[in-house]
Amino acid sequence: MLNRAIFVDVTEEVIKAQIRKLGELVSSPWINSISFTTLPSYSSPVESFKVPEGCDLVAAAALPVAYGTSHVGLVHRAQLKSGQVLLVLGAAGGVGLSAVQIGKVCGAIVIAVARGAEKVQFLKSLGVDHVVDPSQSNIIPNVKEFLKARKLKGVDILYDPVGGKLTKDALKLLNWGANILVIGFASGEVPVIPVNVALVKNWTVHGLYWGSYRIHCPSVLELSLQQLLSWLANDLISIKISHTYSLAEANLAFAAIKDRKVIGKVIIIPNDPKAARSKL
Repeated sequence: MLNRAIFVDVTEEVIKAQIRKLGELVSSPWINSISFTTLPSYSSPVESFKVPEGCDLVAAAALPVAYGTSHVGLVHRAQLKSGQVLLVLGAAGGVGLSAVQIGKVCGAIVIAVARGAEKVQFLKSLGVDHVVDPSQSNIIPNVKEFLKARKLKGVDILYDPVGGKLTKDALKLLNWGANILVIGFASGEVPVIPVNVALVKNWTVHGLYWGSYRIHCPSVLELSLQQLLSWLANDLISIKISHTYSLAEANLAFAAIKDRKVIGKVIIIPNDPKAARSKL
């Protein structure tokens, strides 16, 4: 999904000038989600970070929110360990794809759920252990067959940015003591997690809003970003930019997401997308 808009009472040129002062290899977590307006400010000053040499600046702009959400969720909250089974819903989207990659870096057995042959093939190219297309088969028998073939008991961590029926089906695949990461509701339907079952099976349900960590526990985000930048610099993760648009083309960005044409991230750049690409 597109990141939330940040409304600031400054001009675009002021922002660019401040970023230039910080150096050439600087990116902002909000570069792909800034709207410029004369309304009063609703945000803190733009936060920036140094991008490792050789990293593309446009790709780096997509790192903090999507990959930050997945890293904080999987590593900090669910404490994902090597050999655990991770089930990712909406696996070809921005946060889903980041969860898949972080899962592989951590040594998890990754099961990805995504619709469409192109998305399925892309996920397989990343080395995902098993991919399910819910438009072709029900995820319950499909995943159970995979688990049985690998002699696995069930799913240890559910990463859910989708909600709706997929969540309801995925809950039937969870192991005793599983972790559920509630990331979002792309389906438009907020799922119901039966707490009586959570009690009996000792599930842990984590609500995760990355942005609130900036207020309540910024040190977690700082450590998370440091590790993500290290992984990016060492090619352990890669950021898939599906589409880039200028700010005037924001409607096209939403249309691409609505029409399920996106694999990875959609980036909105205030100026011309080609000019914004790093030449490193």
